Amino acid sequence: MRTIATIEGIHCRSCKILIEDVCGDMVGVQSCNLDLETGGMVIEHDERFDQNRFKTEIEELGKYTVNINS
Repeated sequence: MRTIATIEGIHCRSCKILIEDVCGDMVGVQSCNLDLETGGMVIEHDERFDQNRFKTEIEELGKYTVNINS
């Protein structure tokens, strides 16, 4: 399965690494890749992945806004 998201508020490589780390630690995630320039993120996962939890965890980092596109 695949989820596409857009994350606003990313401004450096450290943001990218932090978000990919948090995403990669979530249940069901097989891989995730965040494009630093566009804020687009592709998450490959199984049925255990919880989109709402992903959104909440990233936004709780304090400076990001997550929009789930699919």
